Amino acid sequence: MSIDTTDEDAREAEALYDDAGQRGLGAAARLMDDLAGNLEGLDDLTPYLERLVQSVNANIDGCDCVGVTVVMEDRPRTAAYTTAGTLEIDAVQYAVGDGPCLDAFRNGRENLVDFAGGEERWPAFIEGCDPGDVQTLLALPLESDGRRFGALNLYGYARNAFDHTDLALVRMAAQRAADALAAAVDLSGAREVAGQMEQAMASRAVIEQAKGLLMGRHQIDEMVAFELLRRQSQEQNLKLRVLAAQLVAEARSSRSEAI
Repeated sequence: MSIDTTDEDAREAEALYDDAGQRGLGAAARLMDDLAGNLEGLDDLTPYLERLVQSVNANIDGCDCVGVTVVMEDRPRTAAYTTAGTLEIDAVQYAVGDGPCLDAFRNGRENLVDFAGGEERWPAFIEGCDPGDVQTLLALPLESDGRRFGALNLYGYARNAFDHTDLALVRMAAQRAADALAAAVDLSGAREVAGQMEQAMASRAVIEQAKGLLMGRHQIDEMVAFELLRRQSQEQNLKLRVLAAQLVAEARSSRSEAI
């Protein structure tokens, strides 16, 4: 499952430079570097999407959280995210069957939501959603070869969080995510991809627990905790969920011994 976008990346980087000068080019280069490499199998898909959301969050000005909605077999799932707090926004959309992310998937539209600006689209979603600190939501469709697979969702704590350069960068990242999903479906089929997503969701709970342990132990925020966990998994050559399970088990054992 190989994705080669070198020529496309070069064209997009050139367009960004023409559009926004050094800022756009620098951010595009960092995104391309973070998302370089081939996906050799289905097991690589979730780590790739997780790397993508972390890179988008780091390189898009005004972006505070990122998530990927994937729709397989008519069921939407949040396949990767940077901050668990935005899962509530996703969950409302999935529950009512409507909202900016699902609309981006269904209709191929780019949706920008200003929660403080009297948004009137998707009334069931707006009524049921408590965005918390999020004031801006940007949802872009994930489309490759005429097929749509979900949406790339950015959340900003400020109003008018994203500008034209940000949008160009997000489009590039959304295309990478869409191409990865298309390759996965072509290789393994939609049912297998959906099953892999279910496994990833099941393992995410223990990863969240491990992140919480690291946050308390080192007094760090959620994103730093995830990066620390990811780095440790690479250094120890362990899958992220396996390392997370070990950390949680060790913490439980320590608590039991202390009683």
